[in-house]
Amino acid sequence: MTGRPVQKTNPVPGIEADITEQLQTALWIFDIEKGAMLWANSAGLRLWNAEDLESLRRRDFESEMSGPVLTRLNGYLVRFRRGETVIETWTIYPDGEPANLQCLCSGYQTESGMAMLVEAMPVIGQEDIPALRAQEALRHVPTLLSTYDLDGGLVARNPAAKKSLPDEHCFAKSFTRMSDRERVQNWIASGQESLSMEAPVATRNGERWHRVDLQRTFDPVTGKRVVLASESDITARVESEQALTNARERLAALIKNLRGGIVVEDENRKMILVNQSFCDLFGFLMAQEGADCAAAAEQSKSRFRDPQAFIEGIHLALQSRQTVTDELETVDGLILERTYVPIFHGDTYLGHLWQYWDITDQKSSLSKLEHEASHDSLTGLWNRRRFEQALLQTHGEALRYGQTYSLIIIDIDHFKQVNDQFGHDAGDVALQMVSQEMGLRLRQSDWLARWGGEEFVALLPQTELDGAILLAENLRKRIHELVMPLIGSLTISQGVAELRQDEVPHSVLKRADAALLVAKANGRNRVEPAA
Repeated sequence: MTGRPVQKTNPVPGIEADITEQLQTALWIFDIEKGAMLWANSAGLRLWNAEDLESLRRRDFESEMSGPVLTRLNGYLVRFRRGETVIETWTIYPDGEPANLQCLCSGYQTESGMAMLVEAMPVIGQEDIPALRAQEALRHVPTLLSTYDLDGGLVARNPAAKKSLPDEHCFAKSFTRMSDRERVQNWIASGQESLSMEAPVATRNGERWHRVDLQRTFDPVTGKRVVLASESDITARVESEQALTNARERLAALIKNLRGGIVVEDENRKMILVNQSFCDLFGFLMAQEGADCAAAAEQSKSRFRDPQAFIEGIHLALQSRQTVTDELETVDGLILERTYVPIFHGDTYLGHLWQYWDITDQKSSLSKLEHEASHDSLTGLWNRRRFEQALLQTHGEALRYGQTYSLIIIDIDHFKQVNDQFGHDAGDVALQMVSQEMGLRLRQSDWLARWGGEEFVALLPQTELDGAILLAENLRKRIHELVMPLIGSLTISQGVAELRQDEVPHSVLKRADAALLVAKANGRNRVEPAA
């Protein structure tokens, strides 16, 4: 590749045209972006087997070019704009038969943009064919091949290396670790013929691990000594090996400090390994290598609330020979997570590992978190989020089975005055008493939630409007009769709505809320059905 001035004009009749027509070298100008031939001399027309220039221009080159060819040519355009000339071997198919050409390609400026001027010489001679085939093969191999001079300067690269490696012209700088750079520089200075190493290198996709093989050889053009670098991406293998090393280290530390119970059995259910935590969980003073684990399981099953489930879980896991996890509860109230892990070497079954973890505290904490996430902390009722989930579920069941449901939105009258006059502590007690009283009056199938502030909402599955109104009236009377510390009695206003045909849950809520506003406007302490 060398620098060459970009031509500025198209061929014109005259002395220059006469000269190009007399040349035996095939010349042509090709518009890469349009995929069209612009001009060719007589030798070029003969090479392309074209009767004249017009027939060559009409040829649909774009449909004949493959994706890799287009990519290769577009890469040429970038180099042409930098003033570079490309010398490469091409195989063209004028009549469907391959013709091997040594092509000197340079940029040619036309009125519409940058085109490509090609000077082509056929590759002849039987001795050139193996070298040509080898050269073509190197264009397509995934191995990254680069040639550097003895100062580390870049001489040439194959397409795979151009695509993957950055435009770094100093070979040693492509290594990201200083120790690897020094190693390469020392090797170059040593005069040794070859060097193989595995190291992280900079690529266009960030840092990757490569196997790098360096070999001193001769430049076929200059005859000078150069370095041929062959690189293969081994990142996946290195990461896998590192992960395996990390896993082994973690496993060693885990087994040493593990609080969970572990027992390893061979394919005949004879004990190979057991830790102290396992012995403590199952009440073994000592477990010996070679002990019969099946017999030990039978002896231990009485420690579980469901002894049969303990034994059946073992049998099912052994039959499946697939990793499986279940939970067991002991008679002492502990919750254990049991995991079965089969051990294979290739396709050979070697045995299995059992893990028993005490997850009682985690289960308790999870249950508490789940309750807090779905319940109001003051009243203990469902919160708005949990109620909306139940509403969607009830709505789906109503549509599926042709049922109905009703909603009641409840608001404590003048509750702001209660807080202002008696304080928020008295208000909180009132909210708790009201929610408890309403909860006692609902069916087990009904759901009550705190909707926000002093508002509540009740979901009544399989309940028509008349039944919902009766329940709402009962709630109104009960709350009015309820005597509260400091406050005395309170009243509530309620809006009631039943699901209509083809109605969505949000619409039912909206109608119930509108009915509540009517109840308040009509004097409060009332039940109003939705319109």
